[in-house]
Amino acid sequence: MSKISKTTFNLAIFFVVIGFVWYMAAHINNDASPNYGTSERSEDSFVSPYKRIASFTLPEEINRFDIQDNKLYISAGRKVYIFDTEGKQSGSFPAEKDVRDIRVSNNEIYLLYPTRIAVYSMRGEPVRQWEACSNLSDYCSFTIVGDAVFVTDAANKIICKYTTEGYFEKFIKSPVGFIIPSYSFDIDSWNDTVYCVNSGRHLVETYTLDGVFTGAFGSPGSEAGSFAGCCNPAYISFASDGTLIASEKGIPRISSFGRNGKFLSLLLDSKALGGGSRAYQAKPSNDRLFVAGKNRITTFRN
Repeated sequence: MSKISKTTFNLAIFFVVIGFVWYMAAHINNDASPNYGTSERSEDSFVSPYKRIASFTLPEEINRFDIQDNKLYISAGRKVYIFDTEGKQSGSFPAEKDVRDIRVSNNEIYLLYPTRIAVYSMRGEPVRQWEACSNLSDYCSFTIVGDAVFVTDAANKIICKYTTEGYFEKFIKSPVGFIIPSYSFDIDSWNDTVYCVNSGRHLVETYTLDGVFTGAFGSPGSEAGSFAGCCNPAYISFASDGTLIASEKGIPRISSFGRNGKFLSLLLDSKALGGGSRAYQAKPSNDRLFVAGKNRITTFRN
C-alpha cells in the first residue's frame, strides 16, 4: 500500500472513530438531560383547594383593586368601579390615568399615582391630595395603617411614610437594599406590622410602624413555597386571620404563608388561573378569593 493510500485510510478510520464518539456522547447527554415532562405532570397533578364560582369583566384593564365591607373597589382605566362581592355594580366615579394602587380606609378612597396620592369620599368626591417627596419619585404601591400611609418608591428604592393628611414623616430603607425589577414593589400590612416585597431578592421584609426592620422571609426557586424568576413575589395581601397571600408572575401562581413566613400551601397554579405570564392580583374575603387578571375579576371559593 502506497504512503498516500495509508494516509487516506488512517484519516478515514480517524473520522469514523470521531463520529462514533460524537454519536455516543450526544445520546448519553440526551438521556441525562432534565425531564421537563416530569415538571408538567407534577403541575397537572396539583388539585387546588379553591373552585371557580363566578367572574365578571370591566370595560378596561384593571390597575388594582381593594375589598372593604363586602365591596370591591376597582381601578380600571380612568375610573373607579364599585361592585358587591356577587359581581353587581353599585357605582363608579372618574379618575385620572396611571393609577398604581387603590386603598379604602376610614370611609375614604385613596388612589396612588406615580408622583402623588389623591383621596376621595365614598361617593367619589375629591377630598384632598398631596405630591410625592421628590419629582423623581415613581410610586408603586401603598398601605394604610391607622393614620399612617406607607408608599413604595421604585425610583428611589425606599418606603415613604406619610400621615393620612399628607404630611411626610420619614424614609424607610431595606437593610440589604431594595432591588426592584419591573415595578414589583408591593406593600401591605397586618395589625402593627408592615410587609414589603423586595422582589429582586425574592424576599418579603417586615417593619414596625416606626420603620424598624424586624425580619424577612423567602428564597428563590421554582418549587412551591419559593419565589421563582427574576422578581417575585409580585403582589401580597392578607386574609382576615393574618394568612399572607403571595402572587407570582412568570409562571403565575398564588400561595399562602403564615405571618412568620412559613409556607402553608399552593392555592392556585397557572392552569387554574388561566395561564399567561403576568401576575394575578389576589385578595381573600371570608371563604372566597377574588383574583384580578387583565379586565376580569374571578371569584374562587374554598
